[in-house]
Amino acid sequence: MKHLVSRSVGALAWASGGTAARMLMQIVAQIVLARLLGPEQYGIFAIGAIVVGFSNFLSDVGLAYGLIQKDKVDADDIRFVVCWQWILGAAVAAAVWFSSGWIAASFGEARAQSVIGWLAAVCLLNALAAPALNLLKRELDFKRIQLAGAVSYFIGFFVVGIPLAVNGMQVGALVAAWLTQATLFLLFIFGAVRHPLRPLLWYPQAAVQWRYAVSVLSTNMLNWLVVNTDRAIVARAFGTHDVGLYATAFNFVYAPGAGLAGVLQPVLFSAASRVANDRSRLASAYCSALAMVFVTVVPAFATVAVLSAPLVSMLFGPKWAAAAPLCVPLALAMPMFVLLSISTPVLWTCDHITRELRLQLPVVALMVVAGLAAAQHSLLAVAWAVFCVHLLRALATVLFASRACALSLPTLLVSLLRPLVWVAGVMAMVLAVSAAASGLAAPVHIAVTAMAAVGTWLGLPFLLPSLVSGDARRGFGMLISRLPPRLASALGYLAPPDRVPE
Repeated sequence: MKHLVSRSVGALAWASGGTAARMLMQIVAQIVLARLLGPEQYGIFAIGAIVVGFSNFLSDVGLAYGLIQKDKVDADDIRFVVCWQWILGAAVAAAVWFSSGWIAASFGEARAQSVIGWLAAVCLLNALAAPALNLLKRELDFKRIQLAGAVSYFIGFFVVGIPLAVNGMQVGALVAAWLTQATLFLLFIFGAVRHPLRPLLWYPQAAVQWRYAVSVLSTNMLNWLVVNTDRAIVARAFGTHDVGLYATAFNFVYAPGAGLAGVLQPVLFSAASRVANDRSRLASAYCSALAMVFVTVVPAFATVAVLSAPLVSMLFGPKWAAAAPLCVPLALAMPMFVLLSISTPVLWTCDHITRELRLQLPVVALMVVAGLAAAQHSLLAVAWAVFCVHLLRALATVLFASRACALSLPTLLVSLLRPLVWVAGVMAMVLAVSAAASGLAAPVHIAVTAMAAVGTWLGLPFLLPSLVSGDARRGFGMLISRLPPRLASALGYLAPPDRVPE
């Protein structure tokens, strides 16, 4: 168990560091490209991204994800997955390419046809990368995953995308950047594993693999619909300029949210799969994860929501000012998204995939109804509808996951009470300081408020140690142990040695 915890923390450290580096690159690239291209070009690209994002689920049906959960993986398992990834990836890519004209027409934007056609190749590239990616996740080898992701993204967007945009290529710069990034990631990730490539259409475990894959596919597709239905509605109900505004506001807050989810979910899934039969340990790990999300992710995104206007003004410029109000509800929705990402591994580990599937069906319906109704009013109404749906979805999923690992509701509420008080104290200070600094220049406003947020976040538990719950202490203890000695000593009050379990 100690070895598993050590590997999990190491994986989390590498995944967090790599994700932070990639998120920084994404933010910088998005800012530069947004300034160069403007809302309309981003709106055209957003239509292609919606189509390809959905198509990726059809080309990667969950077979590769099943490699993580299996107790033992042999060559036949890998060959079977690789074979079907080729078949499905090629079929979906071809279908998207041939139907690109019809899809563009359905969105009322003929200029999106070439974007959709070129991005169809991403479906095949991502499908082919899935076996190697999930084999590395199985081994908690996030060092190689993050290095491959960071290097491929840097080359794709900074070496290819931005220079093309500077030279006037417009939306084609975004397409070329994405294709380059996906191609390089496939090459890097396969080079790290070098798994068998000889195809295998069927073998004795195929039926089991397909049943698991269909459940994962159904759940992931519903999750995708919940996250992306609003953008599809916006793309059909509003003009390309408004689509660009909404897509950029969404991506600005979604990139770090999705990055955190991408870090936490596979690590928790891999670790939880190995203690699935010990509900007490699973419940303890889940409580720690929830507490850590509440005391770190919630105040971070809430601060972004408070500072949305000066952030958009400073980073994107005046032509993107209308995106600032949209960032407020979308930023507040991201902690709900992260809470969901740490709850689904518990459900999957406890063999409750179908329960999550049943939970997501009404959520998708609610998102469609709420999004269509809100679209009759304004873009901002759509953004607030997204927040409300994500809030309800996160609450329901957390309750289901708690029940799955035999965690009672009173115990859950007690474990979250002190983290919520801590967050409330931080946000009271952020709101007060931001209001006082509202007349200052945007960079100064942001700097003063951010320093107040960090100072309050660090100072409250120092002055009131009881604010740090036992669940948060366990999480901080594992993370602090990976820090340099001086920094670990300075932050030691967050996890006193006598309170951190082995």
